[in-house]
This record gives sequence, structure tokens and C-alpha cells, in this order.
Amino acid sequence: MTYNYVIRDLPIYKAALLDDWESVSQIFKQDPDLMTKQIGYWSETPLIIAVGTNRSQRFVKKLVERIIEVGAAEKLFTATWGGSNPLHYAAKVGNLTATMLLVEQNPSMTRVPNPYGNTPLKLAAWHGNKKTLQYLLTVSPDLPPPDSEEGTGPYTGVAGGDLITLTIMAGFYDVALKIIDMHPNIVLESDRNSETALQALAMKPENFLSGSRLGFWGRLIYSLIPIKKSQDARKVNILLSIFSKIVAGFWRGLHFVAPAIKNIHDSKVMHAQSTILVKRICEIVIGTVDHDKVWKVLGSGITTAVKYGAYELIEECILTYPGIIWYSVEGLYLFHAAIKERQERVYNLIYQMSDHKVFVATQLDKENENALHMAAKLAPPHRLNVVTGAALQMQRELQWFKEVEKFIEPSYKEALNTEKQTPRMVFTDKHKDLLKEGQEWMKDTASSCTVVAALTVTMAFAAAFTVPGGNQDNGKPLFLDEGVFMLFIVSDAIALFSSTTSVLMFLGILTSRYAEGDFLYALPKRMTIGLVSLFLSLVAAMIAFSATITLVVRDKVAWIAAPVVIATSIPACLFALLQFPLLVELVYSTYGPSVFRKQNDRRMH
Repeated sequence: MTYNYVIRDLPIYKAALLDDWESVSQIFKQDPDLMTKQIGYWSETPLIIAVGTNRSQRFVKKLVERIIEVGAAEKLFTATWGGSNPLHYAAKVGNLTATMLLVEQNPSMTRVPNPYGNTPLKLAAWHGNKKTLQYLLTVSPDLPPPDSEEGTGPYTGVAGGDLITLTIMAGFYDVALKIIDMHPNIVLESDRNSETALQALAMKPENFLSGSRLGFWGRLIYSLIPIKKSQDARKVNILLSIFSKIVAGFWRGLHFVAPAIKNIHDSKVMHAQSTILVKRICEIVIGTVDHDKVWKVLGSGITTAVKYGAYELIEECILTYPGIIWYSVEGLYLFHAAIKERQERVYNLIYQMSDHKVFVATQLDKENENALHMAAKLAPPHRLNVVTGAALQMQRELQWFKEVEKFIEPSYKEALNTEKQTPRMVFTDKHKDLLKEGQEWMKDTASSCTVVAALTVTMAFAAAFTVPGGNQDNGKPLFLDEGVFMLFIVSDAIALFSSTTSVLMFLGILTSRYAEGDFLYALPKRMTIGLVSLFLSLVAAMIAFSATITLVVRDKVAWIAAPVVIATSIPACLFALLQFPLLVELVYSTYGPSVFRKQNDRRMH
């Protein structure tokens, strides 16, 4: 057996991998059975091995032709011991050429699942092979597997649920829309994890604009980039059409020059397709005129959306079916679940409600806890870590507590739960560890910065009495009339005063009582002032140093000013690189716009 494998099977194996048909053509002529023999480790046939490379296309074509010629077509789809045939492999690796060739020989094989219930159609979606998936959709009828009276087609039941959810998870939203247009009821099906198409969309908040993290310039470019609209929405005005084509061509050209713009364009297209997909699903679900189905599909969708923060999906569901706003998410109503999950964008939907929000505020859970009790509990770790540092995390938790406190009825602020605790008691109990971590974070940061600020104070103070060039006999500085000397004096004074301010701010942090309320505004304000003044003092000190060097050696080395300025800017740049993100987050979190606000003018309920 070993001899036969080395002499015959091994060369065939290598030839299949290398797309080398000529080296094995004569071997197959002498022994046609070798063409369908299982020679691989997993009992793969030469055809499966070649298909799996996704490169040996000529080998695949010649091998299929030869198998047909010798009248062994029934062995063309010989499977491995695991039950996967060549078409399964082709769909799995995205070998479109092989897929088309095999389907041409036996179209019914598109309906044959492997032992795990995966058809070629499902495998193409699962492994993200878009072109192969698109082709298989055109040749896969909604029929059960051949030679089987039981089971369902690929677009119904669990198989249908798997197909649509996998297509969405792969990011093929245009393909998902096509599937839904062909088989609308597929949106009502659940996959093997009991998840629907709407839930699959909800699990990917990046599908929507709110889930994209674009900076100022990114948002600006996003708003300017045109995307292709449907034929129905296009204007018939010829001049407008020509102008639109020119603009679209300009942006397409930018895609090649600036890949980042292409990424933003792709994101905008994805967001538009996702929005259309949600609307289409809602239309189909409502069209069933079955309250139980609507409640189940839309309810499970918003349950998932609350967890992942996909507020656009929730908004569309409520606008389509307003009553779904009272759907219970794991025993909690929508806004209570948003508070528990710390999803501020979902919570902000309350600003789009009419006075019906009063009824939301009065809801209690099974432990007799109101919304403020829920805000008093610690956020889930993955939401807590959205903010940098324990101190800012504590600040965000306090912001949540204060926001919900404004929203609920006054009597609920002192309401007791089943454990006889008020919301404030719950907050103190649940956040004691985070409070301790916040204290340590503040102290460590302040201590480190105090050392740097104190050194800057010392240097700036000493420099004021040891001016460059020394003094004249009358006590006046030698370079008093020089413009560079005045730059030295001003920058040294700024360095001294700002570093002193920084030291005082950090000392104020170190001597703070670290009460819960201090983390909301007082401590972040001191840290912000301390970091800003420290950065300013370092920049001023570097300028003073550069001015000193220039004054002392410029007569000897005239070109010294430029390299000195460049060299001294390095420490300031390093500080900015390391501490500026923290400073920006501090300023934005403390003084920036609140994360709790009205997001648009669409009235929900």
C-alpha cells in the first residue's frame, strides 16, 4: 500500500496542488480509477484537492472532462469520509470556476448538504465568498435535497435562517436584499442559534452611522460623498444627471489617490444598505398581519440591538410598530435595559418620545427597582472600558446617575428596593471598588506629573537669575536689547507661572477627599488645568532653552538656531503624543457636549 501511494498517489496529489495536468495525464489513461480515488489525508479525491487550491483551474477542467469521457460521471461527486463533496469544497474556498463547472454537470447537487446540514449555498455565505454565493443563488431552487421526502429547501426553516444571517454577518447586504426580495418570508426564519436576520443586523452596530468612529474630517467627507441611488429615486433632469455623474467620477478618482476616502465611501454604502435592509424586514414582518410574529421578530431584534447599541434599528422598529416600545427585554423595558447596558444612544431615544415617556419612568422590575436603581449599578465591563482610566469611568457612571435622576419621578429618588436600599445606597455599594481604583489612578497620575512640574519650576526659577551672557557692570543683562533675549524672558516667565499652577493643581488632587461627587467635575477640572499648564510650561521651557543656546553660540555657529529649535521640540511633541489623548478625553468628557441628548427630530411614540 505504501509503495502504491508513493509511486502513484503522491505524484497525483502534487500535480493537483500545482495545476500540473500533463504529469498525470498518462497515469489516468492507464488507470482511470485513480481519477476518483481517495488519496488525501482526509480521503480527498484528486478533484477535491485541486478544487481546494482555488488555483488549479486547468487541472479541474481537464479532470472533469476526462471523468465524463470514461463514463464515470456518477463518481464525479465522490465525497471525503467526512461527507463533503467537491462542490462543498468549491463553495467553501470560493472557487467560482469549479463551482460553475460542477453545477453544470449536475445542478441538483446544489441541494445536497454535507453531514452537518450545510449546503454549498450556506457554505459560500458562511465563508464570505460573495461571487460564489451570488452564482449559487441563481442555480439553487427552493426544493428539499434530492432523494429525500423530508426536510426543507435552502430558503425556509433553519436552513433559510442560517443563509440570511450568515449573509448579513459576512457584510453582503446587497446580496441579503436580493435574497429577501426573492424569498421574503426568510426574514421570519430563525437560524440554528435561534437568531433572525434582524438580530444579525443588530449584532453589528458598525452597520449604522452611529457605530462608525469618524473624526471631524471623516464626518465631513462622509457628508459630501455621493452614493448611487436606486433608479426610482433618480431625477430625470439631464443637466442634473450629467452633474451627478461628474461628481461621482471625481470621488471615484479620489478612491485611488486616497484609500481612506474609499473606506469612508464603502462605510456610507454599507450604512445605506443596512438601513434599507431594516426597513424592508420591518415591512415584510408587518405584512404578515400576525401580531405574535411581529412581536417575536421585532422584539428579539430590539433585544439584541439594545445590547449592541444599534439605536437606528430600534428607532425603525418602533416607527414601524409603535407598540414594540413596550417589549420586555429580559424582564426589563427598552429604556431600562438601555440603562442597564449603558447604551446612551438607545437611551437617548427617550428624547424623541412625547409625554408617553412618563409611563416609561414609572416602570419597576421584579426586585422593585426603578430606573435610578439600575443606573446605580456598575456598568458592564465592555461598556465601562469605553472610557479611559478609572477616574473617567467613575465620572461617566456619575453622569449616567445624574441623567436618570432628572428623568424619573422625584419620589423614586429615595425609593427602596427589595433589599431596602435607595438608589444612592446601591450606587455607593456597587461602585466602591471603582471609586478606590479612581483614587489610585488620580493619585498616580498627579504624583508623576507633580515631579515633572516641580522640576520645571526649579529650572525656570533658576534661569531667571542666571540669564544668558551674564550682566553688565550696572547690573543690566548683557543681551537686554536683543529680541531673542526678550523671548527668553517671556518664555521663562510663562514656564515658571504655568508650572507653578500645575504643581498647585496636582497638589489639590493629592490632598482631595476623593468623595464620589468629586469625580463628576472637581477632580477632572483640576486634572485638566494641571495637564494644560504642565504642557504649556514644558513648551515655554524648551523655547527659553532654545533662545539661550541661540544667544550664546550664534556668533560662533550662525546656523545653530534651526537645529536647536527642532531638537527642543521633540520633548514637547512626545508629551503631546503621550498625554494629549488623555487631555482631550478629559476636556470632552467634562466640558464637551453631553452624551445624553436628542439625536434627531423623528417622533417615535
